[in-house]
Amino acid sequence: MGHRAITEAVKNEAVELVVTQGFSVTQVCQMVGVGATALRRWVQRVRDDQAALKDDGPRLSADQRRIKELERQVVTLQSERDLLKKSVAFFVKETDRSWK
Repeated sequence: MGHRAITEAVKNEAVELVVTQGFSVTQVCQMVGVGATALRRWVQRVRDDQAALKDDGPRLSADQRRIKELERQVVTLQSERDLLKKSVAFFVKETDRSWK
């Protein structure tokens, strides 16, 4: 069985039915025609996003929210940099072997 392309509009509608209108995942899966695992994953992402917004909440100023966002970006960029360093080291090592 292949993957079916599902538009963002369908995803958003399905999540909306579960999160705000109180339908069960099973009901929405039958109505929309999507898999339960995918729908649960979409719903969890939305709930995680909502929780993150509540954590930052209105107590933080715009500058504080921006600092938090930039700190998250720094962590992401550092992990990407480290991955690239390891990749380069691996390829240099492989290249050295092939020359010998």
